[in-house]
Parts: sequence; C-alpha cells; structure tokens
Amino acid sequence: MSIKIVLLLLVTVSCSQMKKLETPHKAHAPKEFSRGELIMGTQLISRVFDGEMAPLSCIPTTDEASLLLRTIQPRMDIVQDDIESLLDDNKEVEELIKNCDQSCTCPFIDDLLREHLVILTKPQQKMLEKKRSQKEVNRCLTYMQETFCKSELYQELNKEKVDFSFEE
Repeated sequence: MSIKIVLLLLVTVSCSQMKKLETPHKAHAPKEFSRGELIMGTQLISRVFDGEMAPLSCIPTTDEASLLLRTIQPRMDIVQDDIESLLDDNKEVEELIKNCDQSCTCPFIDDLLREHLVILTKPQQKMLEKKRSQKEVNRCLTYMQETFCKSELYQELNKEKVDFSFEE
C-alpha cells in the first residue's frame, strides 16, 4: 500500500511540473452599444417573439427571436442596472426623462420608474406622459424595424448567438 501512495505522489508531482498546453484564442471583447439601441432592439425582438409584430427577414421565427433575446439579455441586464443606479438621484431622474425621447427609451424608463416606485414631480409626470405617447413609441419601433436587420447590433448578436443556443 505504501508503494501505491509513493507512486501516486510521484505521478502527481510530475504532472504538476508539466507545462500546461494552452490553446490560443482570440480575446473578444463584447462590442458596446448605446442604451437606446439595446432597449429598442430588445423591445423589437420581444414583439416578434410575442407575436405582436410580424417576423422580420432576420428574425423569421419565434425560435430565432428567443435565441436573440437570450443573446441580448446580458447586455440588457447591464443597461437596466446602470439606469436603476440613477433612480435615487432626482437630478438623474430628470435627465433620464429629458433625454428619453432622443434615445427612444421613454416607455422603458417609465416602466422602471413605476417598478421602483419613484415619485415624480408634476412637471416630470407631464413631460414623461408627453414623451411616452403611442405615436412616439410607434415612430421609434418603425425606425428600428426598418434598420434592425442591417444594424451593427444585429450583426453582433447574430455572431454571438451561437454561445446562447441550446436544445430546448
């Protein structure tokens, strides 16, 4: 039995002294996208997935939409965490509301404000209601629908989706 222990120790020590074979691989840093682009992309893909919108040429099925949603989700988690970190500061909330129409994020911002029970002033409420009109939402979604399949965001998600695919 002691010979077995000695042999085991010898093998362990000799193996630990060997250099590890490393396969070189490219370090691929995820490409950065704006909050608005990620939020609108997620809303567009979600609408296709939920059947609220006709499929696009690059999202022909709900399975493809599901795969793209899984792929975009880690980025969306970061965007949501980033925005949620601003909700305690009234000046930051004011800026989010002032700028949300420029990035087509007003419905998303409104949902987060409601979810986190952020109390808005009357002027903030009026401004957000005006910016969150259905006309504005439709304008943003129409633009995203027309440009999504050619966008850098879609191209990047399409490359990355392999990492998120699995048999369901």
